[in-house]
Amino acid sequence: MNLVLENVQSNHIPVFRELAKSLHIKMRKEEIEKKTKRKFTAEQQEFVDGLKEALIQVELHQQGKIKLQSAQELLAELRAENL
Repeated sequence: MNLVLENVQSNHIPVFRELAKSLHIKMRKEEIEKKTKRKFTAEQQEFVDGLKEALIQVELHQQGKIKLQSAQELLAELRAENL
């Protein structure tokens, strides 16, 4: 059986080592590949930025800090723009 621990704080590592030693468990350290930043086209970046902004708005709405537009209000707005 394998057990993987990720993002362990450095001050907790001795505790895990001592526990593993007392239970006769072998430990090894593996570095996780850091994800490289992906380069987006201008259109993709615009989409990503819009999505980030939308998620921020959802979070603010859940915190009760802002009120989001309902689907009915959005439809009414879109219909008014097409007139």
